[in-house]
Amino acid sequence: MLEKAFLNRKVTLVLGGGGARGLVHIGIIRRLEELGFEIDEVVGCSIGALVGGIYAQGKMDVLEDWMQRLTKKSVFNMMDFSWKGLGMMKGIKVFNALKSVIPDANIETFPILFKAVATDLNYEKEVVLDFGSMYDAIRASIAIPAVFTAVEEDNHVYVDGGVLNPLPINHVTKKENFIIAVNLESKPDKQYSVIKKLDTKNSNSFDILQASYYVMRRKMSRLIVDLYHPDVVVDIPYNICNLWDYHRSEFLVQKGREYMDKALKNKAKAT
Repeated sequence: MLEKAFLNRKVTLVLGGGGARGLVHIGIIRRLEELGFEIDEVVGCSIGALVGGIYAQGKMDVLEDWMQRLTKKSVFNMMDFSWKGLGMMKGIKVFNALKSVIPDANIETFPILFKAVATDLNYEKEVVLDFGSMYDAIRASIAIPAVFTAVEEDNHVYVDGGVLNPLPINHVTKKENFIIAVNLESKPDKQYSVIKKLDTKNSNSFDILQASYYVMRRKMSRLIVDLYHPDVVVDIPYNICNLWDYHRSEFLVQKGREYMDKALKNKAKAT
């Protein structure tokens, strides 16, 4: 059995960012629970902060049910476009929808230790958000540059934690735990969507900026894994779905289970 190789190990989960790909985090958590692991720390960036924060609060069942009811139309209807220069979307609609089913709570009251990681543009550093409003922390962590409006607070301007750290392994507190990092920026897999080459004839400056940003994140994720050596890395191909494919939750949750099993098997073989 898979779990026999790692019995009696408490787990720290490091959940990376990557838009809708992050729904695999739900399947990964579910599979670890089924195998009897105890997750007692979660560090998340972007979508990893959203899934991880709600799990740490104890509301995963509600989140999973809500995600399963999303359709292409409902996802589009939550896109509240903004004309401010700080981003294309305000993110108010999606957070109001989440708050209607999962009330906000202070992170320090959670039964599981939780940290969200954001980037402070003015001070050029990573910021760990581990107290106060869960939704405020998540909103700062998911503010993809030029997509979601940045979060302004006093002299701080917060954007997606993935700008500086798409897989925040270095912010783990319980280093004695079995550390599992979920990398949503792993190599593409031919069984999924075709990797489209950048069409420079029909692209604009925003397309170039976005492509550059994600190339940088993929490289940084690989370097972070090599630097911090978590016990297990769950590699999720970056082409498993598109950034906004939140309506594919059933598929992505199942894939999370499968990739978790694969990663544990590889770890068991190596030990």
